Amino acid sequence: MEYVQGFKEIMEVSAHLALATSMDNKPNVRVMSHFYDQEKGIVYVSTFKQSPKTAEFAANDKIAFTTLPEPAGRLVRVTDAIVKKSGHTVYDLKDGFTKNNPAFEGTLEKMGPMFDVYEFHFNEAIVTLGPMKMEKITL
Repeated sequence: MEYVQGFKEIMEVSAHLALATSMDNKPNVRVMSHFYDQEKGIVYVSTFKQSPKTAEFAANDKIAFTTLPEPAGRLVRVTDAIVKKSGHTVYDLKDGFTKNNPAFEGTLEKMGPMFDVYEFHFNEAIVTLGPMKMEKITL
């Protein structure tokens, strides 16, 4: 239970993650803003329409990601997720995107129509709560 609670706490406060994609056997990693919907168990990210990562998503819907470590070294890592385009807009999810990243509100005002929203779906996560404190959990 400690690791499930840690997962929820980390995902609640995390504003950025490192996303790993792969296309034509070439890996690519980038840092992105995100938010986690605790009720639905979905990570949402926004990206510019027609960006290179949208082509990567279309070519290979299997992704991995990790939250950026908190000062105490706590993080969540997912190695087997599926990405799909969301039916939501950035405006639908504005509160989620701006909760841990208030600067996104200015970006949304200026460039909101240029964004698409994607969802990350997964059933397992590796939760690190500190040095030598790591466990895989099923959600």
